[in-house]
Amino acid sequence: MAAVDSLDLRERRRLQTAREISDAALGLFESVGVDGTRIEDIAREAGISPRTFFRYFPTKERAAFCSDPEVEQLVDGMAATLDPGTPLLPQVEAIYAAAMAAYDNGRSPGGRRVLRMWRLVDREPTLRAAGVAYEEERARALAARLREALGTDERDLRPELVVEVVGASARVAFRRWAVLHEAGREADLVTLYQEARDLLRSLPGTPPGA
Repeated sequence: MAAVDSLDLRERRRLQTAREISDAALGLFESVGVDGTRIEDIAREAGISPRTFFRYFPTKERAAFCSDPEVEQLVDGMAATLDPGTPLLPQVEAIYAAAMAAYDNGRSPGGRRVLRMWRLVDREPTLRAAGVAYEEERARALAARLREALGTDERDLRPELVVEVVGASARVAFRRWAVLHEAGREADLVTLYQEARDLLRSLPGTPPGA
C-alpha cells in the first residue's frame, strides 16, 4: 500500500468514506445491536446512499471490519524488507507486534476502532462469521506479500503456515484484550500478544525456536 499522504484525493476520500461507514456501523451495533440495524440505517448515519454502501462493503456485518491504512502501510513496509536468510517465524511475529503497537493500546483512532470491533465480536455472534472472513482475507494478503518478498510462489507453503500460526496468537490476544476492557480492567495488547506467543512456545511438542 502506498503511503497514506502520497495517495491522490480520490483514494484518500475512498479510505475516509470506508472509515465513516465502519464507524457508523459500529456505533449502531453498539447501541441497538446487529439485528436491530439495517443497511439503510448505516448509510443514513454515514451520510451516504445504500447504493454507495455496497460499493464499500457487501453486508452490514462486514462493515464492522475496516483496515487501518497506516497500520497496513507499516505491515507492507516490514514485509517488503524480509530477510530470506533469516527464519521466517520471528520476522512475522515482529510484524504483528509492530502492528499491535501502532494501535497504541486502543488510544489511536485505529486502535479505538479495533477495540470496539473485538468487543462487539465477543457480544454479537452474528459478527463472528464476518470477522473470520475478514481475518482470512488479511491473512491471504499478508502471505502473498511474504511470498513476494521471499521471491517464491504459491507452492511455498511457509508464508501461509507462519501467518496462520502467528495470527492465532494475535487473535487470542485481541479477544482477551477486548474481554478485559469489557470487564473494566486495564490490559496491554502487546503484552497479551507476547504472553500468547510465549505460551505457544511452552506447549509440549513445540519445535525449538517456534
